[in-house]
Parts: sequence; C-alpha cells; structure tokens
Amino acid sequence: PSSGLFTEVTGLVPDGLTVDGIDYRDAAGDLLPTIPDAKALYMQARQGMASSDFNGVTILLPQGSGLTETVEQINGAWQKDCSLFFSVEEVPQEKFDARLASGKYTIALAPIRAEGGSVYQMLQQFAGDNNLTGLTDPLYAGCWIKAFRLRTLLYAGTLSESIQRTGSARCQLLRECERQLLEGCTVVPLAAQQKRLLVADGVEGLVFDPFTPVLDLTYTTKN
Repeated sequence: PSSGLFTEVTGLVPDGLTVDGIDYRDAAGDLLPTIPDAKALYMQARQGMASSDFNGVTILLPQGSGLTETVEQINGAWQKDCSLFFSVEEVPQEKFDARLASGKYTIALAPIRAEGGSVYQMLQQFAGDNNLTGLTDPLYAGCWIKAFRLRTLLYAGTLSESIQRTGSARCQLLRECERQLLEGCTVVPLAAQQKRLLVADGVEGLVFDPFTPVLDLTYTTKN
C-alpha cells in the first residue's frame, strides 16, 4: 500500500516518467501479472523436488537498507501459504552490488533505478548476458537455457528497436519489454520510491521508519 516514502506500483517502471512527452505509465497501463492461486502454481512447479533442494536458497539484502521488516513480511507469507522459509543474508553494499552484477544470488531485494528518468535505461538493465537477473548462469542447461536465450534475444531486440521509434510506437515497444519481465516473474516490483531522506555526515542514532514516515530523534547525536 502507498505510505510514507513508498507508493503502490502497477508495473516495474514508476509513475512520472515520460517517453517523447507521453506519460509512459498511463500509456502502458497496469502490467502486473494476475496469479489467481500462487500456492497451486508453486506446488505444480516443485513436483519432483525435495524440501532439501531449497536449503541453499537465501534472500539477499544490502546492509542498512531498511528492508528487514519487508523481508520478514514476505517470508511470513511464504511460510503461511507454501510452508517455505528462507534465511536472510545481509551484506555490505559493495558486496551486494558485486553479487547482483555476477548473478550470484537466488532471491534479492534490490532497488531498480531509472537513471536520468529514462524508461529505456531502466529496462536496459535487464538486457544482455550481464543483466541484473543473472539468469544466463551456465548451471542452467539443455532446452531450458536455449529457450531462455531466445527470449533474452527477443527482449533485447525489442528494446533496441524502440530506439528507432518515437511517440506512441516507442511506448508500445517499451511496454512489451516491461510486460515480458513481469509476466515471467523474473522481476517482482514491491513498491516505488520517489522521495528520500538525506542525513548529514556525523549524525548517529537516528531511527527512521520509511513506511510512515516517522523520525525518532531520541538517541540522535551529531559529532
């Protein structure tokens, strides 16, 4: 739900971005996939797998991100609906970025930024062999990886073609790229953030709840 620094999303690309003067989110519409029965879909997907197959799965977070409570809520829902619970792995930001870049993670809560307010630049982060999802990992073999590479090429081709178009035609191509990402649940957007809290150097003991948002200055000091 919309609250504090975060707003509800209807796609990966947040509100407020334009393409050739067109409001992209209005033009693209709500692209979040409809999953009527997540538990049934999960049970179908895990046929032939043992519970031990999930032992190495963790949820990767950057330290100090303020996302711990969010992960706890997600883990709680998964445990309730699917009897799944994953360990949370919090690492320094530099290591987190390196893990994302190399694809060495299973699940990660990561900010996807629209640098310069560009829809194209935002979606380009998911194109090519070094995309943020890391799904080109050579551990995946056989027909599946061939099919994935084909989808990756189609995605990259559609994204590249959008450069040659303008106006509503370009919006439509970018929309198709966003739809492909969301339809396969490669990326699941949780919330959008268009506001931020800036803290000066030397300030310590500040407690901030981004969902309210509320500042607690009880133990705050400045060196």
